[in-house]
Amino acid sequence: MSRTYRRIFVRIGLAFGLVLASITFVASPASAHTLGEAVVSERGCGWPNGDYRVLTRVDLWDDRNDMPLGEVYVLWNGTYRENCVVTLRVGRADGVASYTEAVLERQGMKTIKDEGNYAHYAAASGYAAGTCIRWTGSIAAIYGGGIYGTTTTEWRYCG
Repeated sequence: MSRTYRRIFVRIGLAFGLVLASITFVASPASAHTLGEAVVSERGCGWPNGDYRVLTRVDLWDDRNDMPLGEVYVLWNGTYRENCVVTLRVGRADGVASYTEAVLERQGMKTIKDEGNYAHYAAASGYAAGTCIRWTGSIAAIYGGGIYGTTTTEWRYCG
């Protein structure tokens, strides 16, 4: 085979490879992390049965950039007798890593906190039967600005 034909085959092969790679990249689904995925994940609430009841849901909105950052959920799982706080990134903030925090305070028990430079969610889960809870959920703005969050100061969901 002549040198010219070899070059042509190599170029065709490279072009074909680039086309396949771009199709694969475009067709791949985005890394969507839902509340349900956070509930069952070991890195999330760790509730493999997937059962939960939403006690509270609060939106985190970046006023400066006029965009949603996330949602903070306070959940209860009766089977495990646990609460879980999930700070779930949404919209343009989902998939972009910045400070994300979930804190579960249990009256008379150790506070559980998950914080870090996360792209999808933070979750704090623990046994909470027969006690009151407080929580915090926070996300840092992705286009400059501060940290947006929600915090309860009163003990709630006692019992």
